[in-house]
Amino acid sequence: MGAVAASLFVYMKNIDSELDIEMLAGNLGLTTKIYHVKNGEETELLRLHGTENRIWADIEDLPENLKNAFIAIEDHRFYEHSGIDLKRTLGAVVNFFGGKSYGGSTITQQLVKNLTGENEVTVKRKLTEIMRALKLEEKLSKEEILELYLNNVYLSSGCFGVQTAAEKYFGKNVGELSLEECASIAAIVQNPSRFDPARKPENNKERRNTVLLRMHELGYISEAEYRTAASAELSLAEQEMKSKAEEIHSWFVDAVIEDVIAELAAKYSISRESASASVYSGGLSIYTTLDADMQNMLDEFYKNAKNFPKNEVGTPESAAVIIDAKTGAIRAIAGGRGEKTANRAFCLATKAQRSPGSALKPISVYAPAIEKNLITWASVFDDVPVKFTKNGSGYTLWPKNNPRIYSGLTTVNKAVYNSVNTVAVNVLGKVGLQSSFNFCKKAGLSGLVASKADENGQVLSDIAAAPLAMGATSVGVSVRDMAGAYTMFPRMGEFERPYTFTKVYGADGTLLLSHGDDAERLISEESADIMTRLLKNVVIKGTAKGLSLANRVEVAGKTGTSNSGGDRWFIGYTPEYVCGVWSGYRDGRDIGEYKQNPACTVFDGIMERVYDSLEAYTKKFPQSAGVVASSYCVDSGELASRACHADLRGNRIETGYFKRGTEPKAHCTTHVLVRYDKVTHAIACEKCPEENVINAGLLRVNRSFPCDVRITDSQYTYMYLPMGVSPATEENLPYFAKIQTGGKYYGSSGVAKPKNRYCREHFLETTTAQTTTTPQTTVTTLPHTSSSSKTTFPPQSTASSASRATTVTTNTTVTHAQTTSVQAQPKLPNN
Repeated sequence: MGAVAASLFVYMKNIDSELDIEMLAGNLGLTTKIYHVKNGEETELLRLHGTENRIWADIEDLPENLKNAFIAIEDHRFYEHSGIDLKRTLGAVVNFFGGKSYGGSTITQQLVKNLTGENEVTVKRKLTEIMRALKLEEKLSKEEILELYLNNVYLSSGCFGVQTAAEKYFGKNVGELSLEECASIAAIVQNPSRFDPARKPENNKERRNTVLLRMHELGYISEAEYRTAASAELSLAEQEMKSKAEEIHSWFVDAVIEDVIAELAAKYSISRESASASVYSGGLSIYTTLDADMQNMLDEFYKNAKNFPKNEVGTPESAAVIIDAKTGAIRAIAGGRGEKTANRAFCLATKAQRSPGSALKPISVYAPAIEKNLITWASVFDDVPVKFTKNGSGYTLWPKNNPRIYSGLTTVNKAVYNSVNTVAVNVLGKVGLQSSFNFCKKAGLSGLVASKADENGQVLSDIAAAPLAMGATSVGVSVRDMAGAYTMFPRMGEFERPYTFTKVYGADGTLLLSHGDDAERLISEESADIMTRLLKNVVIKGTAKGLSLANRVEVAGKTGTSNSGGDRWFIGYTPEYVCGVWSGYRDGRDIGEYKQNPACTVFDGIMERVYDSLEAYTKKFPQSAGVVASSYCVDSGELASRACHADLRGNRIETGYFKRGTEPKAHCTTHVLVRYDKVTHAIACEKCPEENVINAGLLRVNRSFPCDVRITDSQYTYMYLPMGVSPATEENLPYFAKIQTGGKYYGSSGVAKPKNRYCREHFLETTTAQTTTTPQTTVTTLPHTSSSSKTTFPPQSTASSASRATTVTTNTTVTHAQTTSVQAQPKLPNN
């Protein structure tokens, strides 16, 4: 036994028993002031004193009967012990091992637990509580401890503290409570839900009379007082009495209060209840990032239903956050449409977590890929399905684009502004799932989860292709976090989590919290510049085309749509501000069709009003000296060759932006020159009139799929024919259709006469009398390696030449060609 005691003594000596009493207690009872700063001037915004569920009551204002009621039932030796009651503690231990329930905590111990929020049922937690209670008794008087306890104790129905309970249950101030009402409130503590006087009046009455009996036994009240109070019927208030009319704060004020509470609790290891008490009654000075004029504008905008697009489904909800693009400071918040009617209500901008769709791609895919030099502006990927899953007699193709189109060879630039899912999946493969997830976390997307079990026990994870490449997240992200992540682009690669306050000081002037100087670099200036240029094209010619704001200032951004159709996003930014907008219904149902993404419409309306109020502003984004411009072929991402200029679709040369040293250097080998009949619009055969024949550039792409897939550029593709295989002459098939055998398909455009068909018009004119004994020949051409390269005839189809073709394996179906007994040998261009 002695050894056990000695071990226990050593163990307790190692327990951290220190408490920041001022922080835990929050200097409760003092007025907190909230300021906003504009143009260097501090202006008091509002004052806080008391919360919806806590109103401070000084010890001298508390009835003796109330104090005695709590002491009698919870800790009758309160004035005798030094924080712990050895008799009660030993009794609790004996009863614990005997299977009985007996509370051993003193009022001081209960206060420690209430303030810290620690309530684990462990030996360590209990010993820590004991040590802290002893320390607390050394620092505070009994009256101070009792005052803190009675203002922090939970009394059911959302009531913290006796003043709130007095108003809630009896509609009066605490100083006006009768004896039986004091006992009724004290009766709640042991089990708030069981002894709630409004919900469980009979239980409360029984426990109340136990309190009164204990008060009589301890000499706090006389026999007559006991009998009178025990037989009295309580008269509960019909509704909670309000000490004053409640002022409805803005969504921003709600957010800053929530932020300060959360950060105080996290930094100082205190309960949310204690942190809340500090905010509302701790005499804090909170300096916010609020732009009051902008917030007022946003409030008025969200009150007016005419500012929001509607369709046959209705008018969806909306939320918005405006952040300073230079600092990351939040300037204004809208948490929902209509007039705000309550404080600390559920905010759709800060608390709702929704699927971001493609709005996530710039953060999860393209920014980290460009930063690591895995891709450039001109990198080309084949926009074709990545995965084929057998589904009965057919296949399910994944991923699908929105709209449901596969385009074929696609640059990163085009993939961004047209929001191409297949390219995002392929780029994500280069970045890596874990690397992408880690980058998102660094960018403040706290809603993404590594592993989480849903209500059915199924484990969900965002470390996967669908969440990271297409924004089909397990839980979701908030508008605030999404807008915050985008600030890295206008801030030229630097990032700090968006914040609502810069400084929070305690009542004694001590700096408790701060923001605004914690920025870290996530990507280089060059990467940020290129990302902004890419996202500008989304507004100029992509999914966000048509914003009127772009007529007065440069705008960049990205749209997003969830798989269910229940979420629409636009995270847009200018050189001055980032504005994130979400549209959807709270229940997640599909919002229906709109001519323009409704989030873009709302963004445009908000930001037009913001810029109307600015006297001066920067019109163009900052640029990096390390970014250079270069032209390139959009089908290869390389410098253009002569064949690129001969593409049947017209100009295939664009200008892109690259980190110095990563611009294209080799010439395009994807385009090949082929003799082409410009009259019949087909690959020329030997009998096509020379005046009809031009040199046309087709795309040398190797594709192989298990089923038919429509790809818009399929009719412009070229493939080598093996020796002995003649061209297909059906007008609806590409000339290489005969090699599509054994379940292999190479893609089709779904047009009646593809551009890469063989010229049957002239071929059939001269071959109708021929037989199947006609020699077979091969249609092929040599790859161009530069603008001066030439083709020769007849070329050989070799492994070395085929290996230089752009190769992408995907699932596209092309109808099998019908065999023909007529063969011919087409000519290739003579250069």
